[in-house]
Amino acid sequence: MNKKAIATLLAGCLFTSSACFAELNAAEQSYIDRLIKGGPSTLQEVGQSLFNASVTNPEVLDVAAQVLLEKYPLAGNERDTVDASAWLCRALGNSGNNRYKAVLDQVADDKSVHRRLRGHCEKASKQLAKGATSSYVAGTVNLELLRNPPPPPPPPAPTAKGKKNSKQAAAKPAAAPAVAPAPAAAAAPAPTAGAPKTVDLSLIRVGMSQQEVNDLLGPPTNQSQRMTGKQWQPFNYGARDLQRMMYLYKGVGRVEFSLKSAYEGVFRVITVTPNPNESGYP
Repeated sequence: MNKKAIATLLAGCLFTSSACFAELNAAEQSYIDRLIKGGPSTLQEVGQSLFNASVTNPEVLDVAAQVLLEKYPLAGNERDTVDASAWLCRALGNSGNNRYKAVLDQVADDKSVHRRLRGHCEKASKQLAKGATSSYVAGTVNLELLRNPPPPPPPPAPTAKGKKNSKQAAAKPAAAPAVAPAPAAAAAPAPTAGAPKTVDLSLIRVGMSQQEVNDLLGPPTNQSQRMTGKQWQPFNYGARDLQRMMYLYKGVGRVEFSLKSAYEGVFRVITVTPNPNESGYP
């Protein structure tokens, strides 16, 4: 079986059962959870993160494409939904995967869609090459199944005993189980003061927001924040990189953020520096 056939089978597995998503890392699973459950503001945040972190995993982007197809007809002139759909378009276009060109063209060509959304989707579509061999087809991802996965199957019934054994079991009353004394609960070891936090910096990508890092790694051992010289540049009209923030994880490393734009108000990752000798102090 060639690689393309294997990839097709894996994709089918991933989107017919929520259990298949176990292969995704924590960041990718977080994207999918928020895509299938979030409202307009959450979808906009996820779209921005997918765009800024340059996510290319088709298992995540297929869900984003299906959510876009579900949400954009309902956008109308509602600003939040229009913006959320536009960021999903930008994320799909930024992936460089022409699998999503047909989806973007569908939105861009729909005259009932807000012109701002059509413009973003048209621009995103132009980033992708023509002639996709496996274009995304609406319905490939079952959002309803992802949102409401079926309950796990019941445990198998105990095997039936033979007639002779069943009669003997019926004749003899079951003995009352002996009550064993409850074992003494082991005292939980006290946390060691200043012990390194258990964090995985490999989950963090450039472009992730501060909130995403908090969700994935937890609070840092320490953090610092400073202004940059761009605060006083008169022609910095985008108000970009006015502040920097540093997360320090003792014994693990550092994550540096930049205030992408004062108008957006979100700190995003610009560097990740693993260092097992990190002291945790600025």
